[in-house]
Amino acid sequence: MGDINVELRRSGFAEWGFEYANDLVALLILVPLTFLGNVLTHVLVFRCGWTLHVSAGDYYYKQVRYRSKVAAKADIERQRELAAAIAPPAPVEPTRLPTRGGSLRRPW
Repeated sequence: MGDINVELRRSGFAEWGFEYANDLVALLILVPLTFLGNVLTHVLVFRCGWTLHVSAGDYYYKQVRYRSKVAAKADIERQRELAAAIAPPAPVEPTRLPTRGGSLRRPW
């Protein structure tokens, strides 16, 4: 089984890398607008909630939302145990698909 990662984030905050904001105009206009949009989304849409992002390997990912940070922190261990209880999927044997013989190109 892979590693189990649990991350606590504010609900509604977008992850945006600032490496694309090389321009001074982008830094002066886009960054404050993005931050304001994130704060308004966090307060108005998600009501200042918090989100646990739980992932186990490449086969399990879940988001769980909570009303307060205290409730989210109290539930971290339970979510980690639930993710550990899920078995990874069995490996799938690749199958050969039937093909129609000849070229796949069609004459025009």
